[in-house]
Amino acid sequence: MRALDVAIDAAHKAGSLIRDRFGQPQQAEMKSPTEIVTQVDRDAEQIIVRTIQQAFPEHEFLGEEGHAPRQNAEHVWVVDPLDGTRNYTLGIPLFCVSIALTVRGRVVLGAIYDPQRDETFGACMGGGTHLDGVKVQGCASTRLDQAIVYAGFVPAQSPNNPELSMPMLVRLRPSIAAMRNLGSVALGLAYVACGRIDLAYQDRLSPWDMCAGALLVQEAGGVATDFAGQLISSSSNSIIAALNPDYHRVVLEIAQDVSRMRSPASHQVMTDVPQPGLE
Repeated sequence: MRALDVAIDAAHKAGSLIRDRFGQPQQAEMKSPTEIVTQVDRDAEQIIVRTIQQAFPEHEFLGEEGHAPRQNAEHVWVVDPLDGTRNYTLGIPLFCVSIALTVRGRVVLGAIYDPQRDETFGACMGGGTHLDGVKVQGCASTRLDQAIVYAGFVPAQSPNNPELSMPMLVRLRPSIAAMRNLGSVALGLAYVACGRIDLAYQDRLSPWDMCAGALLVQEAGGVATDFAGQLISSSSNSIIAALNPDYHRVVLEIAQDVSRMRSPASHQVMTDVPQPGLE
């Protein structure tokens, strides 16, 4: 698919810039109480937009660093030029470029590039998921007590933080093998797609954090929805993803139960609620 080739080319060009500047002093700015941005983020996004515009001048962009499409735009590229900026500024080599294409809000293409490991994950709707051009055969584990889970957390300072992820982890932790947080949800989703991680979840996300990774998981044979059980789209703000649909079901049940109990009138962290479906 030509669009995927263009997305991968854009990701590689941005990734080259990101890799070249890694380890150099970065001037980070706070763009919100909990989010930082560097000039690398901005420069990488410009490279991506410029590369894609050359191939598809009529398409529009939704980007972390300020690009916004017209309302009801049909073809929208959803771009995170550097997912894991905080890792990047700290010299932690866990970050990636994430690019997705949506058509009328539905994700049809996803590309994630890890410039440190030179790994390229790509997927088109109906075409499977590939890692460096080879179709992935991610093997879904069958025992939850052996599962490795990526759990992402909303910073405590975030406005209107519902504190869902931590009580979800409290509920889930006795039934899994281990938890990981890579500092990049896009990379975590790519790892779910290829079987390195069994399950990933996080709330209070932006579309550019997860659109590409969600399609990678789906095209690898897995399930990716938001906390309401809806397929990921350009308007989603949470994700649960797993190759094993039973794992997805368990976490979806927990997410919905915790969401109900974490109403605005309740601020108590739950630790003693029965766990659904963990047999």
